[in-house]
Amino acid sequence: MSQKRSNLSSIRGSTVLVTGGNGAVGCNLVRRLLELSCNIVVLDDFSQSKKGNLPLDKNIKIIRGDIADEKTLNKTFATRYDYIFHLAARFANEMSVLNPIEDLRVNIQGTLQLLLHAAKQKTTRFLYSSSSSLYGPQKENVFTETLRPNPSTPYAVSKLAAEYYCSAIKKTCGIDYTIVRLSNSYGPFDPPGKFRNVIPNFFMSAMHNKHLTITGTGRETRDFTFVGDTVQGILLAITEPKAKNETFNLGTGKETSILSIAKLIMRITDSKSKIVFKPMRSFDHIKRRRMDIRKANKILGYRPTTSIQDGLKMTYEWFQKQHYD
Repeated sequence: MSQKRSNLSSIRGSTVLVTGGNGAVGCNLVRRLLELSCNIVVLDDFSQSKKGNLPLDKNIKIIRGDIADEKTLNKTFATRYDYIFHLAARFANEMSVLNPIEDLRVNIQGTLQLLLHAAKQKTTRFLYSSSSSLYGPQKENVFTETLRPNPSTPYAVSKLAAEYYCSAIKKTCGIDYTIVRLSNSYGPFDPPGKFRNVIPNFFMSAMHNKHLTITGTGRETRDFTFVGDTVQGILLAITEPKAKNETFNLGTGKETSILSIAKLIMRITDSKSKIVFKPMRSFDHIKRRRMDIRKANKILGYRPTTSIQDGLKMTYEWFQKQHYD
C-alpha cells in the first residue's frame, strides 16, 4: 500500500481540470486536490448542483459553461492541464428517458469534444468517470469489468459510448486515459431532488417525517459507496502508471438492499416516517448490483474503508447543516 500512496505525489502541485467539479463527487474531489496543492480549473454549468459547493480558494478557477459548447471549451483549454478529471454528465436514468437527445449531446458529444482538446494539449492522463449502470441487467449479480455491457437506458448507453470514444481517441491521437465505473456514490454535497439519488431523498423525507417511497419491493440491492472512498479510488486511478488505458470498477464489493438503507436512515434521523412502496418504473431493470473490485484492489491498491453505517452518519451530519425545504 505504501507504493500506492507514493503515486499520489505525482499529482501534487499539478494543474488540473475537473469537469462537473461543482457536483457531489466533483466538489469532494476538488477539496482533496487542494490538499495536494493542485491548481484547479472547474468547468460546470451548475444545472444539477447548487452554488456554494466549492470552497473559496485562490487555487480554484471556476468557468461556468456547457462541456459541449466549443466556445466554452476554447476558453477552458487556454490553460494547459497535466491531468483532466471528466466527471460532468447529464445525470440520471430517468432524465435520459425523458430527453435522450440532450443526454447524447452532453454525455457523448461533450466527452468527445473534451477528449479532442485534451489530445491536442497532450494531457498526461484523461480520467473518465463512467457508471455501473452500463452493465444493465445481468445473469450474474457480481459485476466484473469483463462482463459484456447491457445498457438498458439512454444514460447507460451514453456512458458506454463515451468509454469507446476514450479508446478510439487514444488509438487515433495518442492520449492516455483511465476509466472508472462508479457505483452509487453517496455522501456530503449530494442533494435531494426529483432526479437525484435515493439516499439524499430518503434523508430529506426522514428529516421531515414524510413517507420514504421505495419503487419496487425494497429487496433490490445496490453497491453504495461513500464519496470519500470514491474520490480516493479516482486519485489512485489517475496516478497509477499501470492504470493507463484501463477500466476499473469503484465500489465496495458489498450489496445493500434499498429497504435496509431506508430503515438505517430512519434510525439515524430518529424519524417517525413510514415506508411506502410503489411499482417499479419502466426503466428499472436491475434487481441486484455488487461490484467486483478485485482489479482496482490489485492494480490501484484501492481499499474502500467506510461502512454503510458510518457513511450514512457522516451524510446525516452534513444534511443537518443544510437548508432544504
